Amino acid sequence: MESIKRQYDKLVAGLIPGLIGPWLGAWLFNLIMFNHLSILEFARMIINTGSTHAPLISVSLIFNLVFFYLFLRNDMYNAAKGVIMAVFLYAPFVVYFKYVA
Repeated sequence: MESIKRQYDKLVAGLIPGLIGPWLGAWLFNLIMFNHLSILEFARMIINTGSTHAPLISVSLIFNLVFFYLFLRNDMYNAAKGVIMAVFLYAPFVVYFKYVA
């Protein structure tokens, strides 16, 4: 078990779920809040409403806490750093949509 932890305790092993996690978070947000809309209708609504981009990305990034917590619970600190790196990669998009667009 320890060798598996060591094998997956890499920055990339946290970066990949950290980059995919917000997409899963947006999907879950759609299921919970807008369950009457299909995923395509939800995407059209988000694209056509410019003021929803930054809040949706911010809410979606909360889903990364699941991966971060799981990596920390299993003492996989390098993978947890990868999740944090993914959050920092998404941060410029939040700032752009909040203050520029």
